[in-house]
Amino acid sequence: MLGVSHATSGAALGLAVAGLAPQAVGMSATAGEILAFAGVAAGAALLPDLDHPSSTATRRFSWASWLAAHGVRPLSALVFRLTRGPRDSGRGTHRGLTHTLAGALLLGGGVAVASARWGTPVTAGVLFVCLALAIKGLDGLVPGPPSLVIAAGLTWACETLLPGGTAGTAGWLGLAVGLGMLVHSLGDAVTESGAPLLWPVPIRGRHWYPVGTPRPLRFRAGGRVEALVVAPLLTAATLALAVYVVPGALDALVDLRDRLSALARRPDRPAGAVGRW
Repeated sequence: MLGVSHATSGAALGLAVAGLAPQAVGMSATAGEILAFAGVAAGAALLPDLDHPSSTATRRFSWASWLAAHGVRPLSALVFRLTRGPRDSGRGTHRGLTHTLAGALLLGGGVAVASARWGTPVTAGVLFVCLALAIKGLDGLVPGPPSLVIAAGLTWACETLLPGGTAGTAGWLGLAVGLGMLVHSLGDAVTESGAPLLWPVPIRGRHWYPVGTPRPLRFRAGGRVEALVVAPLLTAATLALAVYVVPGALDALVDLRDRLSALARRPDRPAGAVGRW
């Protein structure tokens, strides 16, 4: 799928999990915690495409992401060669290890362990990277200032406003990353090529079997169905979830509507009038 579809699917899942899961166990989350979780999930939903040379994840951080991509692709190819089944074909460099449930669990678990062990340096770094990817993925909808600048500001805001700062995110950061990666692969599973979600489980003589929906329900990545149906639905779902689960979001929208209505009803100011507007 396109970057914007992956980012909105990650944001929607992040909002649902961070907003609804605490309620199910009698707890509550702040607006900042929910939005930070959703932002990380949205950015992590672009990470699996580090195995593609022209993806947003590969190009976003200049030489740093280039180096990461050139580490991921050979690793994915190596694991493919070592574990391929008798009917597997290809090289495993794209839609390989990073597009599996196991890959999502490994990276999510690694982030959780590292953030718990080393605290702020890891959590702030992961937050910055994921937020920058999320903003870059979403700027196809709302172009804005450089995503790296916004991501730096949001990371600082997390450090100063969230309970415990960025170190306080250690308890959920790995989960957000893992969920973002998983929803990326699920999204690719409904496209024509599918995704090897269940690796290394052998299916029909293949350990890298491209799991997917029934053929009539699949669509071409970047095609008309995604552009006209899938991406708008994911965007609408993200916005609806944000209004529903983020504390104060609905009140803020109502207040904004009232202000705009009052502004629209305000008569034109007489010529030559003085005083404050």
